[in-house]
Amino acid sequence: MHIIFNRLFYFTLFLGLFLPTNSTFFLPLPGVLLSINHFAFILLPIINLFCYSQNSAIVRNIRLKRNIVLLIIVTVFTEVIVKNLMYGQSFGDSFKTLRWGLPMFSSLILITQGIRADIRIVWNTLLFAISASVIISVLSLVINLPIYYEMESGADVLTETRGRLGNANFFFGLIGMYLLIQDRNNWYSKGKLVKITAILSIFALILTFNRTFLALLFLETIFLLWVKFDAKKFRKIVSYGILVLLIFFGAYSTNETMRNQMDKRIFSILLGEQSIAEETIEDNRDIIYSAVIEKVTSGYYVVGLPFKTPIFTWPPRWSTDVERDIRVTDTSAFTILLRYGIIPLLLSLLILKQLYSFSNNLFFRTILILYLIASLNLDIILRLNSILFIALIFFITRAQIHEQNSIHSEDGY
Repeated sequence: MHIIFNRLFYFTLFLGLFLPTNSTFFLPLPGVLLSINHFAFILLPIINLFCYSQNSAIVRNIRLKRNIVLLIIVTVFTEVIVKNLMYGQSFGDSFKTLRWGLPMFSSLILITQGIRADIRIVWNTLLFAISASVIISVLSLVINLPIYYEMESGADVLTETRGRLGNANFFFGLIGMYLLIQDRNNWYSKGKLVKITAILSIFALILTFNRTFLALLFLETIFLLWVKFDAKKFRKIVSYGILVLLIFFGAYSTNETMRNQMDKRIFSILLGEQSIAEETIEDNRDIIYSAVIEKVTSGYYVVGLPFKTPIFTWPPRWSTDVERDIRVTDTSAFTILLRYGIIPLLLSLLILKQLYSFSNNLFFRTILILYLIASLNLDIILRLNSILFIALIFFITRAQIHEQNSIHSEDGY
């Protein structure tokens, strides 16, 4: 029976991550539409309860588990009970608010449970899912695939996405770069699948033209070159650096839409035609920051906003544009604070600090720090697949291969 649930866990993990967009194939539930990605995040902790393997990875730290359980209880109680009494918020609206945090809540629950299925197969399933999502992203540039929400049939994907490759797992590129350069002798970094997935994920990261992650990828490479410098590592970095440049300039020279995107987002800054502040803050982030300050000074930081109250309203920027109510932000801390309140934010930060403290693994700590930096400009911690990557890397870096290929958590943890 355990074998069936183990396989169901692997399948659900793959199903939740293999598509290049999280806004695909919605399941109609009473009062809400639930994407397959969110449905997978709901199912994973439930299926995990019935899994069993000798190669499981279990967390034994009581303080970490207690804080995660406390975070879940406080958040659910606030959304369902407190906001109903304060704002008259319905159960449906409470669920919609909680739905935003499904990736974080699900990943943290998995940490309290431990990965009860075979951690090696879970890791390989994740790699397959990431590879599949990138390949489908590339195929969608030349084949009309029904995977983009509210996109007209026959529309050009690059035009609709303004010249950027759309992929919900491009954050894995930072993990991919680490796996290519560092830790080549660990069980989780061996094999062709790891290398293929790493290269594909870096490819996806570059072609999203996300300046935050491009900068972090560069900083990560410099850091890894500095850690235990040797000639072999230097040759690897030079080789992969050349690959990165080939991808970058290949896209620039072959596609006009991508070229316009790079000119606007990257070369305009490098050539001094536009400053980073002008491109990323003025008329953009300043609207978000002003709205957040306004909501905080109004006292909404205590338990968060009711669902129907937006964090800010995005003004029309073109003649065909309209005002849009925005209920989340691109900064994880702001979204947690104004949607769930100060206590969940503090608990979330404490849990991340505990994860960092409990692991002395350079791989996990490097990725966690890079993701936390990225969370200042993209909601890495709450709403995106990246928080699951953090949880799984935490497990694989804690897991140790003992006799007869059995994997367990480190002793004393």
